[in-house]
Amino acid sequence: MRTIKTLALGLMVALTQPAIADSLFEELGGLDSITRFTNRLVDLTFEDPRTAHQFKQTKKDRLAKLLVDQICELSGGPCKYKGVNMRKSHVKLDITEAEFNALVEQLQQAMDEEGVPFHSQNKLLAILAPMKRDIVER
Repeated sequence: MRTIKTLALGLMVALTQPAIADSLFEELGGLDSITRFTNRLVDLTFEDPRTAHQFKQTKKDRLAKLLVDQICELSGGPCKYKGVNMRKSHVKLDITEAEFNALVEQLQQAMDEEGVPFHSQNKLLAILAPMKRDIVER
């Protein structure tokens, strides 16, 4: 009986390991990589004239921390996003589709520079895409 329990436990552990190893959080490179590409995203966003004007009143460090936590949590990592929802945080900013698309390009550039695999980038973008309806106002 003890052998059966040991085998069952071993099988359970073996079956759960690929799921953990294959999480999007891990595919993105874990917290260190997410932090690096998110910091780069924030830099690009503040530098790019297509988006910079939307962030004049924004504290760069706070934005980066919120984005790291959000991406980490959404990708299955251990972080907890403590910011407000997307609709509330973007209300009255009058964000255009062009501005939103520019930020997506910046995110892709930042992930490319970090060496995040293309398929993992697409998985993250698919998770983030539904937020567009809460962010874009025109």
